Amino acid sequence: MKNHRFSIAGQPVYPHIKLTRETFPRALATRILKEDGDEYFGAFLNRTNVRILIDFLNRTFRLRSCTIAIDGTFEVPCTQYFSRRCVAPCVESLCDRERYLEIVDLVRLFLRNDRELFLASISRKIEKTAADLDFESAVFFRDILQSVQAFWSSNARYQVWLDDTVDTFELLVSGDTISVIIVSQRGRRPLGEIVYEFSTLADDVPTNPIREVIDQFYVHHLPREIRVSHDFEGRAKLAAGLGKRFGRKINISVSRGPVRPVTTQRSLVRVRDSLELSALSKKIDVNDLKRELRGMFELKDLPSRIEAFDAAHISATGFAAAVSVWKDGKDAPNEYEHWTSDRESELSTLSEFVKRRLSDRDRERPDLILVDGGPAQLKAVLSIADDLPFVIAAVKPKGKHSSISHFLTADGRRIEYDQDSHAARLLKRLRDDAHDLANAAHRLGRDMMHFYELAAILPSLNERDRQALLREFGSISRIVNISFAEVEGRFGKRIAMRVSKDLDAYRSGALARPAPLIVPIRFVESDCAAEDLIPIEARLPKSRK
Repeated sequence: MKNHRFSIAGQPVYPHIKLTRETFPRALATRILKEDGDEYFGAFLNRTNVRILIDFLNRTFRLRSCTIAIDGTFEVPCTQYFSRRCVAPCVESLCDRERYLEIVDLVRLFLRNDRELFLASISRKIEKTAADLDFESAVFFRDILQSVQAFWSSNARYQVWLDDTVDTFELLVSGDTISVIIVSQRGRRPLGEIVYEFSTLADDVPTNPIREVIDQFYVHHLPREIRVSHDFEGRAKLAAGLGKRFGRKINISVSRGPVRPVTTQRSLVRVRDSLELSALSKKIDVNDLKRELRGMFELKDLPSRIEAFDAAHISATGFAAAVSVWKDGKDAPNEYEHWTSDRESELSTLSEFVKRRLSDRDRERPDLILVDGGPAQLKAVLSIADDLPFVIAAVKPKGKHSSISHFLTADGRRIEYDQDSHAARLLKRLRDDAHDLANAAHRLGRDMMHFYELAAILPSLNERDRQALLREFGSISRIVNISFAEVEGRFGKRIAMRVSKDLDAYRSGALARPAPLIVPIRFVESDCAAEDLIPIEARLPKSRK
């Protein structure tokens, strides 16, 4: 690997999608390219279309998005499977590793935009599964093909690949700081821009930053053309090297001033203005943020770990609780957690969940606990034990559930919410994360419960056999009344004996309460400048047959 004086290693680039090197790979969005053994694809623009792409991948190919360890031994799949967002490799009877990796191969071809190979591969899969009378798999692959063709047919609107774009590189010098601005366009339409800043030395060649950034920036993609504001030594050689790297010719031309397209010039002016504003506004240091938190609540020490809790319900039934975590200046989404409660009230759900978290000796103890609510929620949590971390409540103004009016401490102090306070805004964001997760856990638990009823009734069968039984007999109410002979005639004696035994237990009242399996999911890589790439769904045109 080359050593660059003006290195962008570890800095954000345009959005990419990576396939992780896990046993069951995931597709994650990222803006940081790492040498971690994962496969990277991209770059992709614009940001909105990338968010659509992430949702499309999840909805079409259904690779897992969970952050938990899986090995195929789960008894039931999580709610993502029943939402048709995952093929459930956690349950081997539904999707074994061989089938899962077949789907990963299709994702790989799609992200490479290798349409010819993709069509050939998926057509073979459709033909083979149909010939093997595996019509369920044939329909699955056919649906993927139709969805991909619909995505391709919407090329003008949702085009994300950048091989037809023009990238313009601008050099901007201000004092001892030199900035390289990159603006990417398709026709007259700006797609994205990015800036790299470097400190200069007296003996630096002024144009070297452009040359070195170009050499590093194009790792997985190459535009149609590159335009630069300043000529530099070795321009033709660099173009030839990029052409050899990507297998096609690329032109690097000098373009500045009046010869530039108006839209390019406007984008560059906007970026320059943004750089000036950034220089004027000071980004708060993590230690300053901790000191602000300590001052707000008169804490003994600087808080390094904050946990925010909330409990959710609808009409005071079916409670769920959740927690969000901030650790050493960063959110820790992998430590977010939820709990579907069997308690009879919101307060008991909240206090029990906090108690369970704090009693886990393998878990790091928080310095500050934030609960969503008021005096009642604060009192419920304080009743757990005497040696709790510092606990505060975030109190909502009347009728404004998404806002915070003030914070309340255990000794009754009221601290008004200050919109201009970095610390207050941090606590609100953590409160919002816990609130959203608790509501999502409650909603999924309520809406997905019926999918898990059959697993509770027939625990001896694997999930594929349960679903085959449901397809055959049409409903759970029909299944609980079927005879041994009916099952044996269609599924054989072995399954009939298991069904009969499970139904005897069910009819005797010995039925465990079904519990939906809700797992944490993630579509972006942690700490890789991609938190804004939240998936959004778009209505794509139907494919033409």
